[in-house]
Amino acid sequence: MQNTYSTVPVSIVPVSDKKQLKQFLDFPYDLYRGEAHWRAPLRFDRATQIDPQKNPNLKGLEIQHFLALKGTEIVGRVSAIVNPHYLTKHNDNTGHFGNLDTQPDPEIMKALFGTVETWLKQRGLTRILGPFNMGINEDLGLLVDGFDTPPVVAMPYGRSDYQTTIEGLGFTKAKDILAFWTNMHEGYPRAPAVDLLVKMVDTRADYNLRPMKKGKLKQEMRLAVDIFNDAWSENWGFVPFTHEQADHMSGEMMPVLIRDFFWFVEYKGEPAAFLLMLPNVNEASVGLDGKLLPFGWAKFVNRLKFKQMKTSRILFMGVRKEFQGKRSGTAMAGALSEKSFEMARNRGYTHTEMSWILEDNKSMIRIIEQAKGVPYKTYRMYEKPITE
Repeated sequence: MQNTYSTVPVSIVPVSDKKQLKQFLDFPYDLYRGEAHWRAPLRFDRATQIDPQKNPNLKGLEIQHFLALKGTEIVGRVSAIVNPHYLTKHNDNTGHFGNLDTQPDPEIMKALFGTVETWLKQRGLTRILGPFNMGINEDLGLLVDGFDTPPVVAMPYGRSDYQTTIEGLGFTKAKDILAFWTNMHEGYPRAPAVDLLVKMVDTRADYNLRPMKKGKLKQEMRLAVDIFNDAWSENWGFVPFTHEQADHMSGEMMPVLIRDFFWFVEYKGEPAAFLLMLPNVNEASVGLDGKLLPFGWAKFVNRLKFKQMKTSRILFMGVRKEFQGKRSGTAMAGALSEKSFEMARNRGYTHTEMSWILEDNKSMIRIIEQAKGVPYKTYRMYEKPITE
């Protein structure tokens, strides 16, 4: 592909109308179709993700999508993002990029990033960081290790050549993000020390381990977000969730969320920790090309509801800061993991991905390793100064 188009110049155009926006959304499906480990996300979900009218995560953000063309053929895409919520929190004069997909030609990526950097520089920014699709609380990172298996729900796909190309343009590692693969049937009985910690939550009166309250998804998601914002507030790149974003997540997850997969620990009557696991929707959408109409919805629902699902993802987990680094916090995290594993096994699930985990979050990595999770994918965040 690279040789075929090597003599055709690359042009970059901003997405400015509905036709171009559809081309922007459709491009990854055309680009990766037929690749063994590509799992086409549901198209309506991708459309919602970049629609400011439907996705509250985009509230206040300035975003410009770009398409790369060779002649009349679309050969790449990228988004340039200014996130005022991130800038308020971190005050580092940084703009973001995301939705990076190209044919395997370095000249395409070079042209796209040249345009993005110029756009960000015009807005007074001096550093570029990404990929964010579209923010820290959505899918992010460039896959740099673990190309031999497909991504799970809400995790990005990528090719191995992207790393070489982006680093050739002067980008360097800002942070690595890890995904762990866990066989929920392995590692039993747990080590005595681990088992003792988990039993703290089960046996002591101060603790209460409970599932999501039935019929209260919106309220429970807001509660989880409050815990998450406290638990993660000092982490790299953190931007807090709002209740509006929590309500949006509730609506998105309602069709697939299983009550037995959403757990809280209360300490002395107050919510202290939570865990949310989701079925791996990518397992149910294989072969649909991201389309539910006209007949894909029937296959999707049948696979999701009636065909035995085997894999899941622990999407969110948090322990309030006051318990972090203490036996009580470790006990809460362990009890939440073990209960979710038990519930998943009861439904026939075998494996879960625990992600995403910052490479330097040693306490969480230790908890995952105790659950016999092994790192199997690495996603990298890249940064670069924006030069004059």
